[in-house]
Amino acid sequence: MPTPLVHIWREREVVTTETMNRYVRDVHRFLYRPPACKVQLRQRGTHKLANPTDAVTRGQWLPFNTWRSFPLHLPGAGVRGAETYDTTGGEMARPGTDGLMWALTAPEDGLYAITFGGVLESNGQANNIHFRLARNLRSEADWTSGYSPIASHCPGPVQHGELGISRYFGSIQTTIPLKKGDTISAAGVADKDYILGRYDMPNRSSLEIRWVGRAP
Repeated sequence: MPTPLVHIWREREVVTTETMNRYVRDVHRFLYRPPACKVQLRQRGTHKLANPTDAVTRGQWLPFNTWRSFPLHLPGAGVRGAETYDTTGGEMARPGTDGLMWALTAPEDGLYAITFGGVLESNGQANNIHFRLARNLRSEADWTSGYSPIASHCPGPVQHGELGISRYFGSIQTTIPLKKGDTISAAGVADKDYILGRYDMPNRSSLEIRWVGRAP
């Protein structure tokens, strides 16, 4: 549903069914159910303790010091798919030409609140762990170009260790203006070989964008 117009009523203006629907009903419908989409992150890369059949880049670690994007589940998919949604019926969650989904799409101009939670596990304890969000990412090379990144987070010391594998949690929240068709992606990197996401930790691996108002 397009962002409705805000109408300034004139003195003695004649009220009709059409104007009431456009300027009252449609505005309330939009605000009651604004464009919003939340999805789980798919695991990318695998190791002996985390090897789900639906992982992307299965059977190997991701190379150290190389940024990689998080793949996304479609709404309704994943371990806790019932907790994900797309209020626009598919405008915000669009798979790419490769059949995978790498970003969420803004269906209308406006301010959007973005919430990201991610998991990264490294092969040994890493000294540098980094998560980023990007707007309109064109290729994975853009994660370091300065063109696309909009927010980032470097987690603290290792938060879990098991059999030589270290786990880190990332969390980013920001609000930015987006144009219709703009996309939001997430990525991570480590200075040890690593994997992104963790299939059995859906509460720690998600991306959400939500329309919260008109852009200034």
